[in-house]
Amino acid sequence: MKKRGRFSYQEISDSSGISISTISRVLNKSPLVTKETRSRVIEAMKALGVDVSSLDLNPLPRNNLIIFNVPTLKNPFYSPIIEASRVTAAANGYKLLVNEDPISEASLEGFLDLIRKTRACGLLCSNPVEKGRLQILAKEIPTVTCCESVASSGVPFVTIDDETASENAVKYLISLGKKRIAFINGPESFKYARDRYKGYSTALSSYGIEVDSSLICSVGADMDFEVARAQALRMLSMENRPDAFFCCSDVLACAAIKASFESGLKVPGDIAVVGFDNIQISQIMNPSITTVCQPTSQIGTIAVEMLLKVMKNDARAMKAIYLGAELIIRESTSNFK
Repeated sequence: MKKRGRFSYQEISDSSGISISTISRVLNKSPLVTKETRSRVIEAMKALGVDVSSLDLNPLPRNNLIIFNVPTLKNPFYSPIIEASRVTAAANGYKLLVNEDPISEASLEGFLDLIRKTRACGLLCSNPVEKGRLQILAKEIPTVTCCESVASSGVPFVTIDDETASENAVKYLISLGKKRIAFINGPESFKYARDRYKGYSTALSSYGIEVDSSLICSVGADMDFEVARAQALRMLSMENRPDAFFCCSDVLACAAIKASFESGLKVPGDIAVVGFDNIQISQIMNPSITTVCQPTSQIGTIAVEMLLKVMKNDARAMKAIYLGAELIIRESTSNFK
């Protein structure tokens, strides 16, 4: 067969049954193509008469770079997770690149392009990613999700049991005699927000307390203080105001406390407040905030350790890890008996 110097991606795709985008990655020496797929492309090129001996198709080595993608850098909850991940990655000879991207339908191709251009070797993801897109990412690069998860996707994850943690926190408020418990939650697109709502409603129902939609609101992923404060002020202005706030973030709990003071109420004298995450502000706020403590450093450390095993195709790699969460009692509820 006569050797050809010119060829089209479409010809190779038609011959091999492999997508043009994958063929492009092979010809661009991407390390993120399996040996089997690379061989199929090369064999198809040979069958078309392409002189592959004149082409350098050996994949470029991957960088020792792990991408940690977060939905927002404005939420302080992610900071200790990122730091623990960075330390663990460095101890194993890897660097951590922090990236902020929604990983939506519109941004997916751009994010995949980032992975390819950086030649990253692994991905940690804290985003709420739809199952199909998450599986695309995991096929492209070894992936572990932390905090958020899609159990049915087969992608390994580390998180906490948000539903149980929230249920216990709300039951604690009920044990203090609270019945009008407001809930300031995050975006419903996040699994944690949906699970914390389930825990909140389960706790109320178990004590025969009806869920009142006027006492429930959501804020964006950034945990915007002013939005939460405005929502808390709205609820506190109601004729039958709440007697407690359960907040899905300590930042939102601070907003509820601020709104309570502005409404002439004492915390915890007139109203109790419980937050979530146990970030630093929960300890230095006056009053200090009763909160659900997430083991953020453990989440970051374990996520990297899981990813390293996935990268090595280690059969011992865990697929799902749920860590415990502890309710820490502080001044924002402690006057109640």
